[in-house]
Amino acid sequence: MEQINSLLEKYHHFKDAQIRSVQSLSDTSKVVTLVVQDDEGEDLHTINITFKDIKESRILQNSVLAFLDMMSGISIIKEHDLYGFAVGRGSAMLHVHNAPMYIIASDITIEEK
Repeated sequence: MEQINSLLEKYHHFKDAQIRSVQSLSDTSKVVTLVVQDDEGEDLHTINITFKDIKESRILQNSVLAFLDMMSGISIIKEHDLYGFAVGRGSAMLHVHNAPMYIIASDITIEEK
């Protein structure tokens, strides 16, 4: 969780960032690509978050991801050995289940580009 928390702090919980895509690797693995942009809309940083052994999710189609309200950023929470990723700010798994888009998985890896 230290790496996750430092990433969230570094990018201000991805407030005003963009979820570029959600790519399915298998039935239980997905990669979420987040992009941090400058004031002119140019991509500055790309972050891939890979979720493995997905237990539950609500995924939106890639065509609507650019329209998600990212004013509150994202949350990544760990409870009961599960990681919860959700659009919006929260500190409990309950928030994850109520988010417009979420993923709950056993394992998570992060790659910054």
